[in-house]
Amino acid sequence: MIRFFLAVIAMFFVPFLIYAAFVFVRRRGNLEGNLLEDAPVNWLAVAGTILAVGTFASLVSMEIIEYEQGSQAPSLREGQVKPGRGP
Repeated sequence: MIRFFLAVIAMFFVPFLIYAAFVFVRRRGNLEGNLLEDAPVNWLAVAGTILAVGTFASLVSMEIIEYEQGSQAPSLREGQVKPGRGP
């Protein structure tokens, strides 16, 4: 469960890291000053939120699919009810 939340949090910070790497390359490796000083924080936060929500939706849908594949409903075979299988 902790990996699930770490993946979502990591996806939120990806745009900030990419922007910092972009500024670092643009400065040609000069680390003087803050890399995120003039960053468009609002746009980076929006992009991070979109990535985090997308990751969350993807992980949740995969969990639901795995759960549904692991469980099996009871069935009627040869006049007898066979019990289903749980996850």
